[in-house]
Amino acid sequence: MVVISVSIPEEELQEFDSASKDAGFSSRSDAIRDAIRGFISTKKCIPDSGENISCIVTIIYSDKKKHHVHDIVHNYSDVVHSSMHTHVNGQCVEQIVLDGSSSEIKELFCHLSAQKDVRINLSIL
Repeated sequence: MVVISVSIPEEELQEFDSASKDAGFSSRSDAIRDAIRGFISTKKCIPDSGENISCIVTIIYSDKKKHHVHDIVHNYSDVVHSSMHTHVNGQCVEQIVLDGSSSEIKELFCHLSAQKDVRINLSIL
């Protein structure tokens, strides 16, 4: 196996360690490998075929930092069916209903996933 180094905020590491312990992982490495597999699986669940799909994307990010989430989402207005923005516990929460080409939705999902300090959840309908 390859050894990697990752920089994350201390609070997130503490939350991760706590969550991985609660989930029964024997080590941080096992939990990180599982998280990486989940990330890869999520990317693969959006087909590249270009067929029409519908899904809901939830995006969470700090309202104290400037993010480009709005700009990115606006660039994909042809697949954005509706969106809602609110604030909860100092976080911005966006829920976006997407409907359109799976290739374009996957591209949007990848752009959003690449943003620093942005958490994303995807549910295909």
